Amino acid sequence: MQQPFHGLVAAPHTPFVDEHGHGGAIDLGVVPAQAARLARDGVQAVFVAGATGEGASLGVDEKRDLFEAWSEAGPAAGLRVIAQVGGESLRDAAGLAQFAAGLPGVEALGAISPCFYRPASAELVARSIGEVADAAGESPLYYYDIPALTGLPFSGRELARAFGEHVPGLRGIKCSRYEGWHVQDYLSAHGGRYDVLCGTDEALLSALSLGVKGAVGSTYNFAGPLFNRIIAAHGAGEFERARALQQVSVDLVQALASFGYMGAARHTVARLGVPVGPPRLPNAGLDAAAASRLDAALNSLDFDGSIRAGAQA
Repeated sequence: MQQPFHGLVAAPHTPFVDEHGHGGAIDLGVVPAQAARLARDGVQAVFVAGATGEGASLGVDEKRDLFEAWSEAGPAAGLRVIAQVGGESLRDAAGLAQFAAGLPGVEALGAISPCFYRPASAELVARSIGEVADAAGESPLYYYDIPALTGLPFSGRELARAFGEHVPGLRGIKCSRYEGWHVQDYLSAHGGRYDVLCGTDEALLSALSLGVKGAVGSTYNFAGPLFNRIIAAHGAGEFERARALQQVSVDLVQALASFGYMGAARHTVARLGVPVGPPRLPNAGLDAAAASRLDAALNSLDFDGSIRAGAQA
């Protein structure tokens, strides 16, 4: 059986060429630099073409190219790879699942539910994910639960029950919710069968306290050391230190969100020397003035300094 994903799983930005301030063609040449930086920061795996990777703005051929690039660059840097194949067209998702499952460097797949034509029940979500699972064959599949983007109102308990009937081979859940009771329901479903990954960076410490061992996040692209300190402090029973470090992460996310999260996060990655470019429309990038203000905010927050302080504690 495929091993669960423990530790940090970064959701990497899809690197784009800058075309007049917004993302153009994919710049696959940047992927090895992304992988090397993530590995250096203590990240264990990547979740490719999710929300942070702007998967909904990528065409099928672009996703194929991106999965191929990460299937090579990820393992070369010591990273495990999850390819997020879900989307609005289940036929496209099934085709991508079959393709990605055949790439030797891809260890598992993720799938978000279609949501433009919003499923009216948890059963319809499960039946939709079942179409992807059938195409994935023996490749482990994770359901990508992110109601803030899908608008789906179903609880973790409802979804787990439906998955048990319609997707019996589902390997796990990427749970991007703040409410811990959904995490608990997933963890306890079907005899603890699911590998549950925390998908909300600001709630990592809460998820760890519930028993989660792995987490998928966008800020792990540039703040992996901070979150590894949180995991280490929790594991050592240093809960006051863990809470203080988690507060730094909350302040960081709120600072980025105040500038428009997608553009601000990409700019923050570029500060590390990894030029992922601006986001694609309809996401907005930062103009020079906003970038300067963000730099000042990040310098004031000094989350790198907080990491160093945590290391000395």
